[in-house]
Amino acid sequence: MNLPEFLNAASDAWSLLAAYPLRWLAVVLVFLVAVECLMFIPYIGFVVKLAVASVLIAQVIAIFAAAAIGQSPNPAGMLSAFSMPIGTQVVLAGAALFPFFAGIAFLYLKGGPQAIEFFFGNILKTKPPSPAQFEQFKYVMQLVSLPFTFIAGAVVIKGLVGMDALSAAVVAATANWLPVLILGVLALAFEWSSVQLPLIMPKWAAAIVGGVLLAVYLAWTFAITYSVSAKVFAPPALKTAASAIIRADLAQGAVRSRSIQTLASNHHALLSVPYRARLLVRR
Repeated sequence: MNLPEFLNAASDAWSLLAAYPLRWLAVVLVFLVAVECLMFIPYIGFVVKLAVASVLIAQVIAIFAAAAIGQSPNPAGMLSAFSMPIGTQVVLAGAALFPFFAGIAFLYLKGGPQAIEFFFGNILKTKPPSPAQFEQFKYVMQLVSLPFTFIAGAVVIKGLVGMDALSAAVVAATANWLPVLILGVLALAFEWSSVQLPLIMPKWAAAIVGGVLLAVYLAWTFAITYSVSAKVFAPPALKTAASAIIRADLAQGAVRSRSIQTLASNHHALLSVPYRARLLVRR
């Protein structure tokens, strides 16, 4: 995927968000409440949170895919997340936990056992690592997670299960390094800006602004992950047709926007139908 294709995917993501802003807000809020509450489970809270979040994210991507063909987003659709094959859920959880334990290993090497106690104790009683260490921990997690950028797309769009999904995701991330790099930079920028908020405003204001930014960032991340994955895992015939149209338009010095828009619409429909019946919202 080149830069124009990524920008086109970003435009698709924005269009999806703009079509159902309040519904996407509801989806994000339900997601946040569901996963953040798990942190309060003593000793295993962070592990459970990341494992559950990884499966829910795949379901959110499925909800975006349904929205691309006209179905209104419904937060209740996330209840179907755990109907996926167990092997797929394990792979999704593993792709989330591997970066986490890489970050834990970094903290342990840098600060010793005390630096990681917070993640395996009671967060209401255990002191977290220093802000600088916490920030570095998140950076390590973000970097290590880059090869798994398309894991949810491989499950939802490609319809793969278990290790096949993991393999396809890593191959796709390697072949499409530019969008992976851009998404990684955006994630690091978000983490950095979140750390800066308490330094430039009162803590209560930073908490409010940070919460709003988190909701917006998550909605955008879900949307762009879906739209990029949809293009990355597009059937070869559609990719060839799209390339042919673009080449013809460039040769003629004009862009037939209606043709491309129709192609994109057909593309979303073709991608969405196979997994919608198998994975998505059960009414």
